[in-house]
Amino acid sequence: MRNLALFLTLLIITCLSCLSPASVSAKTTHAVTGTPALVSEINTALHRINPNAHVGITIKSMKYGDMLYTKNDKSLFVPASTEKVFTAEAALLYLGSEFKFPTRFVTDAKAISNGTLDGNLYLVNSGDPSLTYYDIADLIAALKAQQIDTITGNVYIDNTAYDQVTTGPGWMWNDTKLCYGAPISASIINHNCLSFKVTPSKYTGSTANVVTDPRAFYAGFRNSVVTHAHRSKTCYVKLDGEDGGTIAISGCLSKGNYGTGVSTVVSNIMQYDKALLTDLLKRFNIKVQGVIVAGIASPQSSELARHESKPLKELITSMLKMSDNIIAGSLFKKIGELYTHRQGTWENGGNAVAKILSQKGVDIWRMNLIDGSGLSRYNQVTPQQLLQVLDFAFHNQDTNYQFISALPVAGIDGTLKHRMRNIAWRVRAKTGTMQGVVSLAGYAMSADKEPFAFVIMINGHNGSIWQYRELEDKILQSLTHYSRS
Repeated sequence: MRNLALFLTLLIITCLSCLSPASVSAKTTHAVTGTPALVSEINTALHRINPNAHVGITIKSMKYGDMLYTKNDKSLFVPASTEKVFTAEAALLYLGSEFKFPTRFVTDAKAISNGTLDGNLYLVNSGDPSLTYYDIADLIAALKAQQIDTITGNVYIDNTAYDQVTTGPGWMWNDTKLCYGAPISASIINHNCLSFKVTPSKYTGSTANVVTDPRAFYAGFRNSVVTHAHRSKTCYVKLDGEDGGTIAISGCLSKGNYGTGVSTVVSNIMQYDKALLTDLLKRFNIKVQGVIVAGIASPQSSELARHESKPLKELITSMLKMSDNIIAGSLFKKIGELYTHRQGTWENGGNAVAKILSQKGVDIWRMNLIDGSGLSRYNQVTPQQLLQVLDFAFHNQDTNYQFISALPVAGIDGTLKHRMRNIAWRVRAKTGTMQGVVSLAGYAMSADKEPFAFVIMINGHNGSIWQYRELEDKILQSLTHYSRS
C-alpha cells in the first residue's frame, strides 16, 4: 500500500531550486498556527469582497479526514471549468488511462485488384479531440501505400459515434463563435478551429493577403479586406462567417501593419470534411468514381488504415493543464456512448459521468452536469460534491497519479503558471472562470506537509475577476502556511 501522504508530498513539495529568484524573494513567511487562526484568516479575507457574491468553500485533510473549513458547501454553484474535475476522474475510472480514440478507413470491398478498390470506402470518426489534418493525410497515404488508386464506389464519412447536437445546452451564442467553444462532433480536426493571418498588400486599394497555416486545411476564402494608406482606429478585419470551411472576411488594414490573426470555428462539420477528403484524395491521385457523402459503416467492414490518439492520461493532462474544452466535451460524449452503447450525447454523457462517480461515493443529488467542460451556464454542482471527487481521486491508487499530476501547478504551468508564485509547487488545482463565476479546486500542502483538498466557488460577483482570484490566492497562502500546532 502506498503512503499517499508521502505520494502527494513528492508531487507538490516546494522545490527551491525550481523557483525563480523573484518568486523566492516574494515568499510569504507568516505562520498560521491552529485551525482557529486559519478560519479567522479566511473569514477576514471574505469580508473584503462584495457581500452580495455567493461564495462556497470547503477544505478537508487528506491525511486525517477532518474538515477545516466549510461555507455554503451544500449550495449549488455554476462551476465553470472546475467541472473538468468530474470529467477527468470519470474518464480515468471508466475508459482507463491507456484508452485511445481510433480513426479508421474501412471498406466493404472484398479485395483490391490492380490498384482498384471495388466497393465503398468509409472514414469512421470516433471523436478524437487531438486529430489533425496531417493525421488524415497519413491515413490516405496508408491507402496509397496499398496501391489503391481507384475507388469504384462512394466514400462515406461516418460521424455517427456522436449525435449532431454539436453545441452544448446553455452555451452562450458568442462562445460558439470562438475556438474554445468549437462544435463537439465525432469529427474533430485541428480542434474544429481554423486560424490564419491577414496582412496588408504593398499597394493602396489592393486586397489584403491571407496567410494560412500549412498544418490546416481551408476550403476557401471570400476576401474583401482592402489595404488603406493610413492608420485608422476604424480600420480592422471583420470575420463575416464560415460555411462549410469557406471563410468570409471584410474590412481594411493599413499599410505598414504587421497583420492581424483571425480564428473561426468549423460550423458545418460534414461540408468541411467532404471538402477536406476531396482535396486530399486528389493530392494523392486516388480517383473516386462515386461521391463523397455521409454514411454509416457496417461492423463487418474490413479495416484498411488506422490512426490512434495519444493515451487518455496524456489527453487528460492537456485538458486539465490548459482547460481544453474540446477534449472535455469529446470525453464527455465518449463516456456517454460507451456507457449506454448508444450515440454519445450531452444527456447520456452527463448521466454516465454522474453514475460512474456515484458508484465511488459521490453524492449526485441535484448535480447537473451538462457538457463536461463547464462552458454551459446550466451546469450546477455543490462544493461538497466537487470535494468528494477530489477526495476519492486522491486516495484511489488506480488513478491518483494520472489525475493529480495532470492538474496545473501554482507558479509553474498551465492556467496557474502566473499565479501564486510565492507558494509555487505547493498547490495543484483546476481553475474555472466565466462572467460572474470564479472557482478553484484541487490540493494544497500545508507547512507541516499535510495534504488538503479544497474547493472555492464564487458566483454572482460584480466587477473585475481579479479581486476574487486574489481571494483564492490568499486562502491558499494561508492554507500552505497552516500548521496544526
